[in-house]
Parts: sequence; C-alpha cells; structure tokens
Amino acid sequence: MGSSWQWDLVIALSSGVVLLTAGYIYEKAAEWKDKKVHPAPGRIVAVGDHKLHLLYKASVGPTIVIEQGAGEPSRLWWRVQDKIAEFASVCTYDRAGYGWSEPVAPGRTIAERAEELHTLLTNASIPGPYILVAHSYGGFIVRCFARNHPDQTAGLVLVDTPEETAFFRREVLNFYSRLRFMNSAVELVARFGVLRLLGHLFPLDHVGFSFVRPAEYSVAGDDLASLQLVEPPMGNFGGVGSLGDLPLAVITHGQAFPGPFFILEKGWSDGQTRLAALSTNSLLIRANNSNHMIQVDEPELVMDAIRRVHIAACNKVRLARDGPSQELLPAG
Repeated sequence: MGSSWQWDLVIALSSGVVLLTAGYIYEKAAEWKDKKVHPAPGRIVAVGDHKLHLLYKASVGPTIVIEQGAGEPSRLWWRVQDKIAEFASVCTYDRAGYGWSEPVAPGRTIAERAEELHTLLTNASIPGPYILVAHSYGGFIVRCFARNHPDQTAGLVLVDTPEETAFFRREVLNFYSRLRFMNSAVELVARFGVLRLLGHLFPLDHVGFSFVRPAEYSVAGDDLASLQLVEPPMGNFGGVGSLGDLPLAVITHGQAFPGPFFILEKGWSDGQTRLAALSTNSLLIRANNSNHMIQVDEPELVMDAIRRVHIAACNKVRLARDGPSQELLPAG
C-alpha cells in the first residue's frame, strides 16, 4: 500500500515537472516568434549599455514626449499619438524592459529614469524643448526631468498623476508593497506560459493583465519598488520643484478609484489642486466621465489639453481656458 502511494507521488511529481518544462519551452518559443512577427514599429536607440524603443512622428515643434505610468506599455498611447501627430511632433517610448526596449538591472530610482529619458531624446536627436505628457507614476519622472532640464522643458500635461503629500503615506506605500508581491506571483505564472495560454481563451486586457511576457511584469514590479526609494525632499510636496510660469495642464479623474485602489482617493483632489499651483500658468481639469485611465476613457479631453499647452508654449502666451465640454477647476 505504501509502495503504491509512493509510486503515485512519483508520477504526480514527474507529470508536474513535464508540464512546467513544456510551459517554459512554450513561453520561450512564443517570445521568439513574437520578435519575428511583430518587429519594433519605431527606432531602437542606444542609451549607454542598453537600447530603448522610441516611436517618433515629426510635425510641428515643440515635440511632445509621452511618459506612461507604472506597468503600462507605450502602445496604450498610440491611438492618442496618431491624433496628436496631426498638429505636433510627438514621441512615445518604452522604458527599459517594456515592449521592444532592453531590460536593465533592477533598483533604479525615479531620478535615474528621468535622466535616461533625457539621454534617449539626446541620442535620438529629437529636438527640444519638449512638452512632457505623463500619466500616473510617469508624473514623477517628467517633473524630475523638468527640474533637472528646465531649458529643455516647454510645458507639462499631467494626466491623473499623484502628488507627493497625498501619495507618500504609509498606508499607500504598504498597499503598493502588497501589489508588488502579487505582481511577482503573476510573473512566475507567466514564465510557464500560463498567461499566454489564457490569452488564446480570453482577452487579457479585459481581465486585468497588460502583458503576457514575464519580463514586463518584472519591470512593472521595479517601477513599484522605486516608490519605496523616494526620500525627502522629493517625497514632500513640490519635492521635484515648482514650475514658475511654465504652461501646465493637470487633468484629474471624475470617477473614484475602484476596489482596493480606493485607498488613493484620500487627499487626491486636494493634491491635484496643489499640483496645478506649481505653475502660475496652469489649468486644472476634471474628467467627469473617466476613471484613472483618462487617455483611454476621454482621449479627446487629453488631446485638447495637450493642444492648448502646445499653443501656449509655441506662442509664449497664457493657456487658453476655452475648450470642449469639461470642468475647469480653480488652479490655486
């Protein structure tokens, strides 16, 4: 009886090893095929010891540079980018490890990410100054860029980006630590092809997954880890610098954060007002019909804000306050 039980265990373990091995090989083969079937739509640009993917569409300067949020591929902005290209030069890029960009060692700070963006634009010969557009986590990166390279910054559009005082609270950072743990678990599953297999059965973007490649989940986790590395003064309000009279549009969501992300709602609205007050030439806009992904829910509103900042930067005038149906809030 004992011998039979041991034999069953050996069979179960052997079957598990075979399935895991098959899943791992399936994932690696699929990633190799992806590279062949889906080549990079933009340029691959060297930035030190690795290369990043940049998609640039030339039109009228100053160039608009789009920075995505944590765990977001640049492709989420491509439809908006195409529309922006009708009136301005615009580029999106994949941070290290996302999309077609090569990975780097983990543990980099937000400031290091901002410097890498500057290096990318310089090495790609994209003319400045730039209008920096950022969603969510990307707001910390572009504000860091603006502080360190004011002569290369013509304006900012912050799309539902966090403000330090509202965001860097212990309960929020603890929440993101738990989120990193969950992200690591999903990464492990992805290494054995499970997410890719599910992708043949369900549209993954509709069930909360943005990627199938495990490497991208690893990079998303490193984005979240960088939040733990932020120290005063950067972690305090205005820690990445005020903006003088730089054209600034701040767009905030009108629909509350869902589920466990509701923890971010505390102080968010006041924080958006403080962000708008960083410049004496700013607009604060509420996207009444949007959740956090405003560029997906109300892309026209985002494009209008970008267009107004672009006009103000080109003509060195104050931001126009008239536009399509939207709610303008007091900016200070």
